[in-house]
Amino acid sequence: MCGRYSANEKVNDWLTIRCRCKADGILRVGDIRPGERTPVIIAGHPTPLAVPMTWGIQGNGSLIINARKETIWEKPSFRHLIQNRRCLLPASCFYEWDSEKHKATLSGKDDEMLFLAGVYQAEPEGGRFVIITAPADETVRPIHDRMPVRIPESLISAWLSDADSAKELLDSATVPLRREQAVEQMSLWE
Repeated sequence: MCGRYSANEKVNDWLTIRCRCKADGILRVGDIRPGERTPVIIAGHPTPLAVPMTWGIQGNGSLIINARKETIWEKPSFRHLIQNRRCLLPASCFYEWDSEKHKATLSGKDDEMLFLAGVYQAEPEGGRFVIITAPADETVRPIHDRMPVRIPESLISAWLSDADSAKELLDSATVPLRREQAVEQMSLWE
């Protein structure tokens, strides 16, 4: 699960240089939580487009913030979105909490930016998005069983513009992570 991520100045600089921004004032620094508006990268010509969207899609009386990669192609609520409305959430890091509520910060190795995979729906008042999650890898597994899918920067165009490539990327794309945690539970038997 991904319930919060963050953007720093490096993210804003990247968006300013690499994307056409369709809304003044959407660039921000700091933590991004469900229900908040933030820049989202979508397909555009000739370069990707950064547009403001709100994190979370209303469904079944609650706010849905994540979609599982294992079922996203079959679920009626997400099937059309994954085929036609893929997006990326530029981030400097994301956070997970272990069972004891200790926070871990997960960032790219060597401080590279993260591009979290998502899907969005267009609405009259602006788009809404969810982050696609996958089973946790060896870095995240000690603290949580799920994590966001990360798309390498070199494959941004393939993710945004081609459904067949997107399907392959969901199964193969990975960006190595660095985990920082002030408190980490250790087993007495290790």
